[in-house]
Amino acid sequence: MPKPKILIYIDAGTFAGTSRVMRAIAQQLLPAAYEIRAVMANDLQHDTALFDDAVLFVMPGGADLPFCKALNGAPNKRIRRFVEEGGVYLGICAGAYYACRELAFHAGTDGAICGTRELSFVDAVAVGSLPQLTGGVAYDATPRSAAAAEIRTTHSLSASPVTLSAHYHGGCRFDFANVASHAAQILAVYAGIEGTPPAIVSSRVGMGSAILTGVHLEMSERECMDALCGHSDIAAHVHVCHKLAETERDRLEVFRQLLVHAGLALR
Repeated sequence: MPKPKILIYIDAGTFAGTSRVMRAIAQQLLPAAYEIRAVMANDLQHDTALFDDAVLFVMPGGADLPFCKALNGAPNKRIRRFVEEGGVYLGICAGAYYACRELAFHAGTDGAICGTRELSFVDAVAVGSLPQLTGGVAYDATPRSAAAAEIRTTHSLSASPVTLSAHYHGGCRFDFANVASHAAQILAVYAGIEGTPPAIVSSRVGMGSAILTGVHLEMSERECMDALCGHSDIAAHVHVCHKLAETERDRLEVFRQLLVHAGLALR
């Protein structure tokens, strides 16, 4: 009997750490319970059996515009149908921007990326980056714009809300200000930003659901250190890794809670 599948997108726009996402999820699952498969845009275009037995589609961090270029049209319709029929979409950072009704990335600047998006799983505007988390540095794809963001879970994710540090690098907050009545659950908020805006949200989509996170809960202190290797200015940024280490146990537990929220069976 075929195992349920977890599909992780690895095509243009995904970042170098996508393998880390795959590894982080795999380490928490019941042994041999799932098939984890990397997929590309061509698979979404032509593999008619791709979503057979699939339970989770993961869109990792990276850049949203290449996702649009490769997936607008029929591929996005397949992803949406998969979710509407009972599947789960997990969007991390860029994958979260991509799945909101609209995004506003660096709005008002020369490099702004704004507009509506086809998947539109969550009726919100994904707003970023968030320089208030990074000492005023807007996202620039370097460690300068990374941070250990203080987030706080809600009762929708954990029985006892917990405050922890999670890796942040260009992600969004979720703005429901102009939505008359939204159905999204807020799973965590940015505790270190005025107004504590949503950092992780979940929304029903037909018979399935979408879970979107502006932070990288899959990133541990050790992986943060690995990501800094090769940079000439490691000493200037290693404080982010040290901050993550202070709440490592809570980070892992909240990451596991997120996977349970996605319906996965954990070890």
